[in-house]
Amino acid sequence: MKRLLFLVLLSTFNFQLSSFAVSLRLPVLLSDGVVLQRDRPLPIHGWAEAGASVTVKLGKKSQTVTADERGCWQVTLPAQKAAGPLMLTVQSGSETIQVNDVWMGDVWMVSGQSNIDTHIERVYPQYPDEIDRDSTTDVRLFKVDNAISLSGLRDDVRSSARWQTLSKRNAWHFSALGYFLGKHKAAETGVHQGIIQSSWGGTPIEAWLPMDSVETIIPSLAAEARYYSDDELNRRAGAANARAGEWWNQTLNATDPGMTGGWMNETFDDSQWPQANQYNLPLKGRGLNGSYWTRQRIRIDATHAGQTARLLAGTLIDADFTYVNGRLVGQTGYQYPPRRYNVPAGLLHEGDNVLTVRFVCHGARPTFISEKPYKLIFNDGTEVPLSETWRVHDGTQMPQQPSMPTGNQNTAATLWNAMLAPLAPLSLSGVVWYQGESNTGRAEIYERELTALMASWRQRLQQPALPFAIVQLAGYMAPQQEPQETSWARLRESQRRAAVADAHAAVVPAHDLGEANDIHPLRKKEVAARCAQVLNLLQQKDTENERKVRKQSRKASSAPNSQFSIFNSQFSTPFPAVTHAQVRDGRVVLTFDQPLREGAVHGFEVCEADGRFRNVAATAAGSQVTLDAATATRVRYAWKSNPVEADCTARDGISPAVPFEISHPVY
Repeated sequence: MKRLLFLVLLSTFNFQLSSFAVSLRLPVLLSDGVVLQRDRPLPIHGWAEAGASVTVKLGKKSQTVTADERGCWQVTLPAQKAAGPLMLTVQSGSETIQVNDVWMGDVWMVSGQSNIDTHIERVYPQYPDEIDRDSTTDVRLFKVDNAISLSGLRDDVRSSARWQTLSKRNAWHFSALGYFLGKHKAAETGVHQGIIQSSWGGTPIEAWLPMDSVETIIPSLAAEARYYSDDELNRRAGAANARAGEWWNQTLNATDPGMTGGWMNETFDDSQWPQANQYNLPLKGRGLNGSYWTRQRIRIDATHAGQTARLLAGTLIDADFTYVNGRLVGQTGYQYPPRRYNVPAGLLHEGDNVLTVRFVCHGARPTFISEKPYKLIFNDGTEVPLSETWRVHDGTQMPQQPSMPTGNQNTAATLWNAMLAPLAPLSLSGVVWYQGESNTGRAEIYERELTALMASWRQRLQQPALPFAIVQLAGYMAPQQEPQETSWARLRESQRRAAVADAHAAVVPAHDLGEANDIHPLRKKEVAARCAQVLNLLQQKDTENERKVRKQSRKASSAPNSQFSIFNSQFSTPFPAVTHAQVRDGRVVLTFDQPLREGAVHGFEVCEADGRFRNVAATAAGSQVTLDAATATRVRYAWKSNPVEADCTARDGISPAVPFEISHPVY
């Protein structure tokens, strides 16, 4: 009996082991609801037992392959037209994986830093009615989880969400630009659209490059990355940093007189605190390590007493803890997000209520950002504006929080290793790359880095003609009237030059869609529409080139050397681009690649013999702009961090000309 019981238990144990020891595996991207690229050969890959036979079937197409000695396998299925829903079946021996609700459509990747990360929740006030009613299964969203790898390539990306249909709920924390791009393309094509978001706020381009590219362009960053490839070093340094942050906050809270004295409470007497305008807070020095307290009273009428409300507390620098009548209603750990906090029912009462904002800063000045909303909003639409005048008081000064250097998401190649390369092989319609804010300090080499990024991504994804729409930096910071030397404009020029030299890339100007007080401007729908225009033309160019190459191949023994030279669509992009400059009849004449809106235009500068730039009057006629200058060693347009005066557009009066700098015009 004991032996029989032992055999039964052993059998059950072995069954459980075998049920969990599944060797057949697909990448997380190939999950239910996936959109696969139509009209192109379709690579499918995964893992199985080394040497195992694997059969892949999609619709009526199937292929069988043998896994290599590492257990890796890949098939390439023939191109398929738009269709769905289909089932993808992968079988190896007794193991079978089924992926349901598969659609053949268009697949796009959006990547970069925080302006790709900027999600629907952030831009919702810009498009509330549209987002509230949006829901479609024709657009599918896939977000790659943030992950790093300092010691080499991962075999797969991470995703906790997998594929989701487009809706307000599913897209709340998805890229707003990607969301609007998917909607735009679905309406335009009538086929399913898949949007893959792989991005990380604040990251430099070097993190998205393979190590060999970084080694060639910036050897010092490659050496740093190799140093931080030691996992134990990073574990210990990371633990030390976590403890330092924890202890810093504990010490701050224990020594802050506002926390120990109840400065957030409604009954606290702040009558002796000085008053100050929120845009001119009385602070010593340029920055603060520690806390700073601000309080004001908000009068609520009897009708709205006790009701829920939405508190819009603008945008603040750095972190904040925000209280209403002594109760914490919201907190944000860093400077960029808008403060939108819910005030629960029963907290507000008739008469004066107390709003308290406790700033916590790490070397920054406590700041209320101007031109942001500061008000209470009730459900019936009634708004109670906040006062710009606050009672203010220093909290406590702290030493700078110590930090051990360690490898992180900004380290060279780490996101290439974990968030880009593991997606391959992958068939895409195109890529939107929106990044550069973190590279303005090295703007002069960004052209080389962006060129390397496009080449390495195409090689890794096995698409040598993969289109790239490169979003230029949006206008940011206080507008300047006089010419300025700015790394913001210099990086836009590096973006432009990299695109001009690439047959399958084009820039998307966004200098006119920025906000002086926000590095994350909200008009992502407009940027997405421009990206769609650029990607359409890049696709059209490739299609025309392929057709012409095939036609010429039938007439000649070899195809032309340059596909770019074959393309003769009406315009190379929707946005006017300068082609050359020359001096003619005592004037500098710029020629663009398409007709312009005629009349006086602004934002042009010339540099003459003295080596200094000056603003210059300019007039557009046809496809040319004539500058009121007799000579010039350099000419540039929209060359400011926030060139609000730049108004040269295409003939439609809407599509902005691309910012540029030209040296040595032809005489």
